[in-house]
Amino acid sequence: MKVAQFSNCVSAIALVTALAAGAPAMAQQAAAAPQEPEGLEVVIVTASGGNRTQINSSVSVTTVNAQAIADFKPSSESELLRMIPGIQVAGTAGPGGNSNIAVRGLPVATGGSPFVQIQEDGLPTVLFGDIQFGNNDYWTRFDASVANVEGVRGGSASTYASQAPGAVINYISNTGQQQGGYAQLSTGLGFSENRLDFRYGGPISDQTRFHVGGYYKKGSGPLDAGYDVSNSYQIKGNLTHDFADNKGFVRVLVKIADTQEPNYTGSPALASINGLEVSNIEPFPGFDGREGSNYSVYNKDFLIFNRDGVLERVKMDGITTKATSLGGQLRYNVNDNWSVDNNFRWTDMSGGFASPFLNVATRASVIGSVISRPGLPNATVASIRYAAGPKAGQAFTDTYVDNNVNVRTNIRDIGSTANDFKLTGKYDTGFGAVTARVGYFYMKQNIAMDWHVNKSLRELSGNNPSQLDLFDAAGNKLTQEGISGYNNNWGDCCARDYDLSYTNTAPYIALELDAEKFALDGSVRFESVEASGNTVAGGSEFLVNSGGVQIATIRANGARENLNYTRDYTSWSFGALYKVNEDTSVFLRRSKGGRFNGDRQTVSGKINANGSLTQAGRTASVDFVNQDELGVKNRGDLLGGRYTLEFTLLQGDFKQSTFELSATRCPGGSGGCVIDAKYESSGAEAYATYRNGPLSVIGNATYSNAKISRPNGSGVSGPFTRAPGIPDLSFTVAANYDFNDKVTLGVSTTGQTSSIDDAGREYPGGAILNATAKYSLLKNVELSLSAYNLFDKFDLRGNGGVANAAVNPVVISGNPALGRTLTAAIRYTF
Repeated sequence: MKVAQFSNCVSAIALVTALAAGAPAMAQQAAAAPQEPEGLEVVIVTASGGNRTQINSSVSVTTVNAQAIADFKPSSESELLRMIPGIQVAGTAGPGGNSNIAVRGLPVATGGSPFVQIQEDGLPTVLFGDIQFGNNDYWTRFDASVANVEGVRGGSASTYASQAPGAVINYISNTGQQQGGYAQLSTGLGFSENRLDFRYGGPISDQTRFHVGGYYKKGSGPLDAGYDVSNSYQIKGNLTHDFADNKGFVRVLVKIADTQEPNYTGSPALASINGLEVSNIEPFPGFDGREGSNYSVYNKDFLIFNRDGVLERVKMDGITTKATSLGGQLRYNVNDNWSVDNNFRWTDMSGGFASPFLNVATRASVIGSVISRPGLPNATVASIRYAAGPKAGQAFTDTYVDNNVNVRTNIRDIGSTANDFKLTGKYDTGFGAVTARVGYFYMKQNIAMDWHVNKSLRELSGNNPSQLDLFDAAGNKLTQEGISGYNNNWGDCCARDYDLSYTNTAPYIALELDAEKFALDGSVRFESVEASGNTVAGGSEFLVNSGGVQIATIRANGARENLNYTRDYTSWSFGALYKVNEDTSVFLRRSKGGRFNGDRQTVSGKINANGSLTQAGRTASVDFVNQDELGVKNRGDLLGGRYTLEFTLLQGDFKQSTFELSATRCPGGSGGCVIDAKYESSGAEAYATYRNGPLSVIGNATYSNAKISRPNGSGVSGPFTRAPGIPDLSFTVAANYDFNDKVTLGVSTTGQTSSIDDAGREYPGGAILNATAKYSLLKNVELSLSAYNLFDKFDLRGNGGVANAAVNPVVISGNPALGRTLTAAIRYTF
């Protein structure tokens, strides 16, 4: 079916490209020169005025080109972000997404990336980075259409973008300035995964050019789900017409994507615990998270009680997305002093989230437990049997089980319309160049979803685990296909159905002075977010007959919230830069940026009956991040080569109030709670490059001293203690060496020091090593072999807590990096 869709998309791209020359437009980046600048001479186009090079900008910014990313071979979209200093993410959630993306030691209280915005060509894919079951890493995929990824941390991210006081990460498209492209076919060695990447572009005439690129991917993946959990394609194209006399350009962009990728929720492991120190971590027998997951052929579809009030069989297909977007870019230079930029995109987008969450429990804790049956006597579990697979019907006697949810969230609509307009004036005063800029940002974000979180039980195995059915002492079956409850795993909070809309408008102004030896800048953004729509929570439990078994069920027919409020707030940023010489600059910056709490504010007791915010809701509706930065940028010669270095000292603080749907971090172990906390962090980040003939090296490091203050039972903030989930140091280094025109070898490593869990237990850090070899078989044909986690290290980056401390070794859970994964590829360049 997807092959037919893929063919249709190619036809659609061709049609849109043919008609594109007359379309209206948008632009965050100007047309680049044929010979693109490198290093600190790159002009910043993300969350900025678009007229300063990196070395002459008083912001922390990093640009990573497509080739460096391809050589690094990230295992997921979030692991790609580990190439950008200041971004702190485990990178183990899998290619589907659902990562917790922190920045500069400012932790993620529950999930997603509340302070980090992901953009494509200068506009956000979704307005909020932490939409429940809709995080921003679902909707963007790095592929051959991307020229580079640019990340701005702090600073102007607060005032040149909405909802992004921590960082803006921008995927910038190749626009076909140079003729050519490639097609590459890659395949997993020892696992089922095939991928086709392609791109082609170039001039059509002296003033018109085009580019089209994308990928197609299919397979069961390196953790071998037993069926095709990956089945994705994406095509992106653009057509650019440059105006005569360097007057600017107009560009139309189109994207069509249909993706299905797994979301990995961790694995058990064995460890030693001495006090709060966790050590000697090893894979769990029968479930090695480096090579297996709890996706299974015996659970590749399951029943939910849908929003229409009937049982429906749905696929366990991970995170799925469908997107069609059409955008335009315009840059018009009115004269030598004035220019106009406009940036527009319309997106029709939907998707789904289906995943078997992991939680390790003992079989003994299930035997004797009570199953709720509204209107009937509760039932007591006396035995467990396999529900599927070769042991179906046999007694289950293993020590451990996986008792977390089968979850299905239907993302009916997460589409948006966005526009960013800027008017810029530049004048030379004789003392220095003054640039004044005014802009207006608009984005309407739809969020319509229905949640289905089933109580589920399966065997604890990384090799096609079976669902487990429960029986009472009389042999009566209490569950159906391992499900003991529909939509009720976390209580009535999470049998949720909502249709929300958020409209964000933001006029902003900026003023810059660029003198011979120094530069000053300041910017202010006036945010206004209007919330509308409704949310319906779960009602009372009732019984549903599922194949002859009465199953407790909750439906979204409970308390209803109608949203009807507007929240206004202001963000600002001021910076100063001193130009020591042409190779060195030093900058200072202070910023205060706000981010609006969107859908996580619902079903939290903070919305009045008339749709307005309560006083507590008004306070919690916006989280403000304060940041101070002191940085230096330098380049020069070293040992016969050329280097660049960016180093920034920083400190920041913020408070956050957000809804947590699961029992992971809620007091008492029940789902559905509001977490209020304060955070502060200090540290440093560094990014460096080095080129010396055939040798090239890039690396980054982030040091953080992150702390959290939680309120006590009376609501009074407690003392600041070490924040969970944030390592003191994280780093990524990649090096390549071209031995001759035929052979290139590359190595990279990414790792981190220790981190703690919510209970304060400290888990050791670690690092993995990757390697790549390329061989030019013919002039236009290249063979490559890449190894991810070459030494197959069990690197537990995300910790999930202790499952059984009564045994030795202790049983814990967490999210390890993929094990050794080999991929071979052939590329034809044209």
